[in-house]
Amino acid sequence: MSTDAPATTFYTTAELAREAGVTRRTVMHYAELELLTPDLTTASGRLLYGPYSLRLLRDLIDLRSLGMPLDEARDMVILRRATHDLAGNRRRDWKREDVPLGDERLQALQTRLRAINAAYERQADNLARLDRWLTKRFIGKDGKTAAKG
Repeated sequence: MSTDAPATTFYTTAELAREAGVTRRTVMHYAELELLTPDLTTASGRLLYGPYSLRLLRDLIDLRSLGMPLDEARDMVILRRATHDLAGNRRRDWKREDVPLGDERLQALQTRLRAINAAYERQADNLARLDRWLTKRFIGKDGKTAAKG
């Protein structure tokens, strides 16, 4: 029986973009802003991203779609990188000094996150109800479009 760890999947810029459902240019833009950093660089200079980079990219997309400004989304990535390992597991040994953000930035981030959570809580039932209505209206029981012209 082999005890080798499973091989980690690495993504090129294009593959990472495809997996996240964004353009290659979006990935490159976030990399230029140092929101995404490659986990490996091949001998030929190709940048490769690991699974946690995909998670961070999806987090960035979600945060931006929730209206979080890019600088606050950047702070979230910085916080996640400081408190998680490269595989995305929360580090139990992290300390406050591992987080390169001042208390003022962290408090602003907490305020934004609380506002997002409060808005979601206020809207959760309405969003679910609207989704059910739209599903009934536009998707038939057989999974085909049911909308009437």
